[in-house]
Amino acid sequence: MAEPLSMPAVLSGALVALFAGSLTNTIAGIALPTIAGELGGQDQVAWVASAALLAMTAATPLWGKGADRRGPRPLLLAAIGVFVAGSLVAGTASAMGWLIAGRAVQGAGAGGVLALSNALVAGLVPARDRGRYTGWFGMSFGVASVAGPLAGGLVVGSWGWRWCFLGVVPIALLAAALVRLAPHHVPAAPRAPVDYAGGALLAGALGGLVLLLSAAGSAWPWLSWWTAALSAAVVALGVAAVVRERRAADPILPPRLFRIPSFAAACGASFLVGAVMFGGIIYLPQYLQVVRGFDAVAAGLLMLPQIGTMILASVVTGRGVVASGRWEVFPAAGCALLVAGLVMLAPLTPHLSLWWLAAAMAVLGAGTGMTQQVLVLAAQNAVGTGDLGVAGSAATFARTLGGAVGVAAFGSVISSRLRSGLPGDLLGTPEQIARLPAALAESVHLTYTGGLRLAFLAAIPLAALAFAAIVTVRETPLR
Repeated sequence: MAEPLSMPAVLSGALVALFAGSLTNTIAGIALPTIAGELGGQDQVAWVASAALLAMTAATPLWGKGADRRGPRPLLLAAIGVFVAGSLVAGTASAMGWLIAGRAVQGAGAGGVLALSNALVAGLVPARDRGRYTGWFGMSFGVASVAGPLAGGLVVGSWGWRWCFLGVVPIALLAAALVRLAPHHVPAAPRAPVDYAGGALLAGALGGLVLLLSAAGSAWPWLSWWTAALSAAVVALGVAAVVRERRAADPILPPRLFRIPSFAAACGASFLVGAVMFGGIIYLPQYLQVVRGFDAVAAGLLMLPQIGTMILASVVTGRGVVASGRWEVFPAAGCALLVAGLVMLAPLTPHLSLWWLAAAMAVLGAGTGMTQQVLVLAAQNAVGTGDLGVAGSAATFARTLGGAVGVAAFGSVISSRLRSGLPGDLLGTPEQIARLPAALAESVHLTYTGGLRLAFLAAIPLAALAFAAIVTVRETPLR
């Protein structure tokens, strides 16, 4: 147990690290239309977003396993270093491939930051008391979500989109300085070598899945040899990863944990919530810019209903967990709110009332705030202290995998609609689209909105399944 005086350093370092890791996705989301218009077109936005989420997903279990072996503090410092390197590469990109590579490195570091920020505190605080910290973590994510769109809009308009990536470097370095003040607890000697082969197979299967969802329907047809071959490769790698993990002495993602009902439910719900959450964060700002014609700053301000209720719900939920010692009711209610918010967005049109849109975003934000951090707490509470790192990283991994799949799948739907309904020369920055003749601009707006509407409709059953996963499992009391 940490000494009382060490906890401010632990908490502040973890929160600043989490803020930096979360900020990179939200600040990039508001700038993506401009970036894609300059470097490759609106139809390639999903690739830029998916690169970071893919790398984040593949790297997160490795970071968690490393934390259980070496302790969370040195691994968190390493993750921050990788994150800084990726930010520098993305911020100096001169072509879409360069940008995607930088985003992948940045995502690999962010995966460690998001998972290990929780692990750093989880090793020091009992699960029951950890509820108040989940509220702080949710607030950090929410503040990053608020600052991202607003700062992104200001940065794009004042200094250019490159500073959306370069600007997070000093924040990450500050986080590293604070994390170094945290106590370092060395775990017991590892039982067996790290299962690198299993990690490689897992990363290959996940990479192929996201590539399949990103490219099928846009780069090549769904009914094609490319789709069939990649699907077969994903299945083969997935099966091989499962077989390897079942046989490994110390697997990256221990299959035994998934036999614990509350752990499996928390990870399954995290996957589904991630798909809904990241889809809303990435694509709603683009709707506001591409379709409604708002500049980046105004679009960031219009996202405040979603972000504000996310922060409020995170704090209230954290306090509720501490007071009651129960967790299940909060993500269950949150998933119900996600379903309601998506239903409200189902009739999306280019001229939907901004008041209705704000109300729908507020409902989505509240639902997200009540689910994301509590599910990590539930996963950690279901396992022993020796598996805290891998349990937290598994829940974070599930959420980021859901986000990668959601962004890729939603992006594929939108890109497919854009490619089938519009000539490529109409796909530029929001400013370029706004300068089109009225009839052409309206065609772009209708086509883009049609793709978004299909994406939100597809997300409704995902949120409903997350609700079912939570309410059908017996709640594990918090230790």
